[in-house]
Amino acid sequence: MQTEIEIKFLIASAPHDDLGHKLNILLNSLTITSHSQALLGNTYFDTADLALRRLDMGLRIRRSDDFAEQTIKCRGQGVGGLHARPEYNAPVMGDSPILGDFPATIWPKGEDLAALQAALLPQFRTDFLRRHWLIAYEGAEIELAWDQGEIAGKGGCEAIDELELELKTGSTAALLALAERLGAIPGLRLGVQSKAQRGYRLAGLGKALVPRAIPSVAQWDALSLHQRVQAGLEHWQHHEQICALQEDVSGWPGLMAGLALIAKGLDGAQERPEWAQRLTDTRAELTSLDEAGQATWLSRADYVPLQLAIIAWLQS
Repeated sequence: MQTEIEIKFLIASAPHDDLGHKLNILLNSLTITSHSQALLGNTYFDTADLALRRLDMGLRIRRSDDFAEQTIKCRGQGVGGLHARPEYNAPVMGDSPILGDFPATIWPKGEDLAALQAALLPQFRTDFLRRHWLIAYEGAEIELAWDQGEIAGKGGCEAIDELELELKTGSTAALLALAERLGAIPGLRLGVQSKAQRGYRLAGLGKALVPRAIPSVAQWDALSLHQRVQAGLEHWQHHEQICALQEDVSGWPGLMAGLALIAKGLDGAQERPEWAQRLTDTRAELTSLDEAGQATWLSRADYVPLQLAIIAWLQS
């Protein structure tokens, strides 16, 4: 078992020539220990009634020219774009995963593994070119991957165009430090949803994003300082996805509410974090934007360094 710790960036708007140029400038300033690329084909499996989805598990077979591997990812944790999930990998020979090849300890007590195995069906695919760099950074080993391809389900197709930083060895602080340098490139947005989550939606098995209510007074009062800031960040990013990914302006009031919740969460803090003034400036800027200005601001993704600073503070 290994724990996958990663930060994902979606490419919001930057032309690829410009993005590639800026990425090369960053890479040339880093210590690259290896570089490669491969075409990866991935089939995701679940039962018709989404038994694995209900267990917060993701199951796939990944194939390339020189390997075939089955992977199951289990329930993990996420903070504003920083994701950590236990995952288990095993070689696979056929077209279907073999659940018995994974440790028995990952399954809930009493789970009928044979019935689950018999009910597995392919649900959607992701196929993409992965360009890969292994980076030595601040005592850590970090993988940078640029994935370009598509997710395909019965509900249609959706492009994959994203950058991922995955911590192989070393500290999460090093991962976040490198993410801040990468996130300074214009046009990158933090990716809150995984490829699997997007695939379930395209397969007609996931729900559309809808606006959320803000926490009640009782819920808010029960939270610690960090929990309040995290709740505000999650509210912001959820509604950001509605605005940017679904092109639905109904998410804008929720986005603004998320920023307000973060500011409210800092009330009473003994020491204000260094990003607090940036939060104040961002809120002031956004109150003056019309709908066209909102769309431009989202496509530039100028706010990503602020989100990353908040995530780093939450991890400290």
